[in-house]
Amino acid sequence: MTPTGTGMTPDWLQRPLTTRPLLLDLFCCQGGAAAGYAAAGFEVIGVDLAPQPRYPYRFVQADALTYLGDLLTTGAIGAFAAVHASPPCQRKTRCQKIQGREHPALIGPARELLQQTGLPWVIENVVPDGPDDDPLIDPIRLCGAMFGLHTYRHRLFEASFPITAPGHPPHTAPTVKMGRPIRPGDWYHAVGNFSNVPYVRADLGVPWMSRDGLRECIPPAYTEHIGQQAAAAARSRPSTALWAA
Repeated sequence: MTPTGTGMTPDWLQRPLTTRPLLLDLFCCQGGAAAGYAAAGFEVIGVDLAPQPRYPYRFVQADALTYLGDLLTTGAIGAFAAVHASPPCQRKTRCQKIQGREHPALIGPARELLQQTGLPWVIENVVPDGPDDDPLIDPIRLCGAMFGLHTYRHRLFEASFPITAPGHPPHTAPTVKMGRPIRPGDWYHAVGNFSNVPYVRADLGVPWMSRDGLRECIPPAYTEHIGQQAAAAARSRPSTALWAA
């Protein structure tokens, strides 16, 4: 697929789709969030600036916010039932701040465009290290322990509709220290050059991902939970006509 910035009909509207509602997955990376939304009943189309050959759904290589702006301008956004955005999180990490690297603040600009869609939307990001000059608004926090995973991996979610989180179990299981071998059944942090990629893939439910993708992915269990609530919000909109009977 190619991005549309010329007013032409996007490629994904020229080809038959299923009767499942469309969800636009912005900053999609290798598709962890997408897999959860697909499990919740959505047909997913991903957008990312970098090529994503491992992305398991329909994919558009484009700047995510420019592409969303084009969809708003052309009216093609009306083909969608919901939108998810995961702006890059490097701005919020201590490592990047220590190294003095500058990363753009994208949550605010993403929110402004999402609000113009009139659709149910979600923004996901990491828990920030220290002061946050581009925060999510009233987010919920999801954790792997809520979903039977072997990693805590906290992620924050802001939405345009009411969302809830499962109960948050205490963090009682110790995690394998960075650099140590990860064995089946271990609790882990998938950071750095971690070992046992097949185990982490299986635990997160993303067997197609590379080690790089695993480091940053949103566990599909998180977005399946969010997606079920997004689906209910989309169904309640009188203008949503893409739901299967």
